[in-house]
Amino acid sequence: MKAIFREFLHEGLKQEITVDKTLVDKKSRYQRIQIFDTPIYGRILVLDGIIQITEKDEAAYSEMLVHPAIQVLKNPKKILIIGGGDGAVAEEILKYNFVNKIDLVDIDKEVVKLSSLHFKKINKNSLRNKKVNLFFQDAFDFIACTKNKYDLIIADRPDPVGAGKSLFKESFYKNVNNILRDEGIAIFQSGVPFLQKSETKEVLKYVNKIFKKNGIILTVVPSYIGGYMALVWSSNKIDMRRSKVIKRKIKIKTSYYNEDIRKSAFSSPNFLKFF
Repeated sequence: MKAIFREFLHEGLKQEITVDKTLVDKKSRYQRIQIFDTPIYGRILVLDGIIQITEKDEAAYSEMLVHPAIQVLKNPKKILIIGGGDGAVAEEILKYNFVNKIDLVDIDKEVVKLSSLHFKKINKNSLRNKKVNLFFQDAFDFIACTKNKYDLIIADRPDPVGAGKSLFKESFYKNVNNILRDEGIAIFQSGVPFLQKSETKEVLKYVNKIFKKNGIILTVVPSYIGGYMALVWSSNKIDMRRSKVIKRKIKIKTSYYNEDIRKSAFSSPNFLKFF
């Protein structure tokens, strides 16, 4: 009989996934790390019992965190990834040769180490790219202290539990704004609204208070059960809903993202129109 992984992310709801093979099951200094091979999602990364990424549907998440923003920025050179220890977001950014520097801040060095080993199909060795600078520390402390300014800041953060709670505080968004260039954009993972409406609403409340322009990008990631996922965007100069993609000679290969998806992703249902 094959093993079963059970995820209990929402009260009264569980997800069960058949496991072909357990590759990793260990505790780091910060969390329990599990990596499984599964018949439905391919290889998956689980932290403290919560799915972080799967080979099957990661593109619908990582591509939407990166491309809608970077393609409307005029000349982005320096990018910050908060979290992203699996390397998937960095891999998407590296498709743009005009980006000079990517700072990636993840508190758990062990996640980065294991992802470099087991998720090459997803990250294409991005975590070892010379443009990627790794910082193993609390991202909240990093953004509060850094003197750098970024063209794009991507919060590929976990849900607001445990150490991840600090990345949802009002002061976190203020600190992000402090290190964002005037013409920059910040993107925040903000939950699955059908089941985490209060989380999405709180993010929008804070960014509406701190940034001059903001909104939601919707995408669908089946392994993040509950329907579509909200990625909240914020800027002080750029309105992503009205911005046009900047024409460049470079051609980007994607499996989920395209221009039609970009245009439609800014449309939200009435129950998410808070402000």
